[in-house]
Amino acid sequence: MKISKKLLFFIILLIILSTLTNFFNRTFTQIVNTTTNEPVKASVLISDFSIPVASALMENMKRVEKENPGTIEYTFFDGKGDQTIQNTQLDSILEEKNVDLIMLDVVNIQNTEYSIDKIKENNLPVMFFGNANIQSILSYQKACWAGQNPAEGGVLQGNIIVDAWNKSKISLDKNYDNILQYVMLQGSSNNIYAVARTNLSISTVNEADISTEEIATKICNWKEDEAKDAISNLFLKYGNKIEVIIANNDAMAIGAIKALQEYGYNVGNNLQEIAVIGFDGTPEAQDLINKGIMTGTVLTNVYTAASNIYKIGLNLINNRNLVEGTNCTSDSSGQIITAPYEGVLINLD
Repeated sequence: MKISKKLLFFIILLIILSTLTNFFNRTFTQIVNTTTNEPVKASVLISDFSIPVASALMENMKRVEKENPGTIEYTFFDGKGDQTIQNTQLDSILEEKNVDLIMLDVVNIQNTEYSIDKIKENNLPVMFFGNANIQSILSYQKACWAGQNPAEGGVLQGNIIVDAWNKSKISLDKNYDNILQYVMLQGSSNNIYAVARTNLSISTVNEADISTEEIATKICNWKEDEAKDAISNLFLKYGNKIEVIIANNDAMAIGAIKALQEYGYNVGNNLQEIAVIGFDGTPEAQDLINKGIMTGTVLTNVYTAASNIYKIGLNLINNRNLVEGTNCTSDSSGQIITAPYEGVLINLD
């Protein structure tokens, strides 16, 4: 009987020692991981490098990475505007298990839930930026969304049109029917920013008691060349019936201007002009506005956006307040982060 008690004692002792060893090993590992000098490995999945604002954001993220050596290591992936490609990229990243943080701009908003489910299986933190279904993000505590308020941007763009109408109605309302005839150049049909800018720019104009008539809406995938082709074709059909062209981004606005210039419009002489409104505040767009060739744009700061993404990503990894060190605000959940716009640039001369 004494032998069995001794044996039982040693078994219990071994179990206790094993448990303590595992505990201290995990604790030590956590201490090492939080105090190591190794940078955070972040996989950044961008919907399409060929979208101007996406490529500009990537370049500024690289700049921020260089300005903060040893803190984060970005690896960028081009979804090429194809959700299947992006899904394959995400699956490969998760299978390799060599990443600390996922940063994701989904190609198709409807794919947000799928992405979250895959990332949740691997218990990784994820920051969505750009396109995403914001409500789906709330289902995962290690997920957040960071960007500028899509609705606010649409309202700002609409206000540019309202100001232009109120200041220059005589020149804007070419057929004197007291109705603003417009063409909309939409980035895509499944992007939260494209949808908000398309819908809210017009609703803002209507709420200012300005009647509008849609001549056409064209999906141009955020691309200058596609916008140029679209406006060239529309101009042949509708000519000077078009009173304003509203573009979801500056690249498409610039494409529209290049098309108009082939017909002698918007060349800077104020004789034949169609108002063109863009979004993003790119240097080329600002130059065209200052020259009186383009009417206006909503201003964003891509470097500030890249800096915010960097800081929010590190806050997420380190379980800090996500807006710490940024110029952003969060909603009541703490998971939806929004940054302010820089304002607008408009030329009404």
